Amino acid sequence: MSAALVDTLARIFRASLASLDPARLVHDALPPLPPRRARVVIIAAGKAAAAMARGALTRWPDRIDRVLVVGPDPIATFTDPRVRALAASHPIPDERSLEAAEAALALANDLGAGDLLVALISGGASALLASPAAGLSLPEKQAIVATLLDRGAPIREVNLVRRHLSRVKGGRLARAAIPARVLTLIFSDVIGGEAHDVGSGPTVPDPTTIDDARAVLRRHAPELADAAFLDESLKPDTPVTILEAATSVPAAVRLRARILVDPGSLAAAMRERLELAGFRATVEGPDEGDAATIVDRRIARAAALAPGEAVVIACEPTLRLPEQRGSGGRAGWVALAAMRRLPDDVALLCAASDGVDGSSGAGGAGVTRGMAAVAGDEAIDHALAAFDDARIHRALGSHLAGGPTGHNLADLHVLCRAR
Repeated sequence: MSAALVDTLARIFRASLASLDPARLVHDALPPLPPRRARVVIIAAGKAAAAMARGALTRWPDRIDRVLVVGPDPIATFTDPRVRALAASHPIPDERSLEAAEAALALANDLGAGDLLVALISGGASALLASPAAGLSLPEKQAIVATLLDRGAPIREVNLVRRHLSRVKGGRLARAAIPARVLTLIFSDVIGGEAHDVGSGPTVPDPTTIDDARAVLRRHAPELADAAFLDESLKPDTPVTILEAATSVPAAVRLRARILVDPGSLAAAMRERLELAGFRATVEGPDEGDAATIVDRRIARAAALAPGEAVVIACEPTLRLPEQRGSGGRAGWVALAAMRRLPDDVALLCAASDGVDGSSGAGGAGVTRGMAAVAGDEAIDHALAAFDDARIHRALGSHLAGGPTGHNLADLHVLCRAR
């Protein structure tokens, strides 16, 4: 019964993710027409960039001048000659990330007071657009980001540091576009995040400071706290000059931003479909923090489930990773760590919404207690210690199909007791 329940949860998860179609949501969020006579440029960056760009092109097919799409490998192809599509690396930037950032800055710098930049930002944009501060090399920036990620820094803190080490993040892409107006539509992957947290906020004001960034480094990587930071990021009250009007205005006057979807949206979609499938489902959380502590919370909640009850939780676990580690991801690790402690008739699904759970090659895992007997205690203990959960999940068939989904809405955990 429980193994079949895992399959049911995986199927409902895929349907829930598909219901949040980025192209449709962007299409519906844009007004019927852009401002009259405005030249419109689209910059889409992140794991949902291609679909978001298609939504804009469908909404304003005859009014868009140029489009830049920056996504992870493999990048989508476009036949429209106005579209330039570039692939770059995630979660650590590479030379292609530099090329993408320079292309975005060049488009922004070419805009005038009557023009409109539509920025379509989704999770992953921080790595896909990278232009290190003066005095900071790409290898140095790569080392800072990798260190913060390996040491389990929350993504909001990682992105806070990124905003102060970049010529494109922290509102600097917007500053390059002003005096044009900038509209930013966002697919958020950050639990409880605001606009400036997603993709490190290239086109929105940043309320944080260099001192905040140094404090994050001192907390997680003190040996890197002397990194070369840029001048302060764009603030809402930063004055910007409109030459055509011979005046200065606060930057925020030229900027508008809206979060279209966030991890809570995916949790709500999952709950609705569980209800349609006959379960009594609730959304709890969201949840974030140390993965081992999250496992304890999942087990406690599993024990309290009534028959036919399901709980859906948007989640952002953190793992502190050693240099030498196996193949795995945070979703698979949580599932494996919880597996032996689940009640016999409860299934746990830990799904990476982007379809890429670390280095596992999978999109997460769905488990039951019965699977633990097949795997064996010794193998489970070794895999958890070595962060090598992918091998166990492949052997059990508990892994979810992997590969980019065109989304990035954090992880989703679902506990469900059989009816």
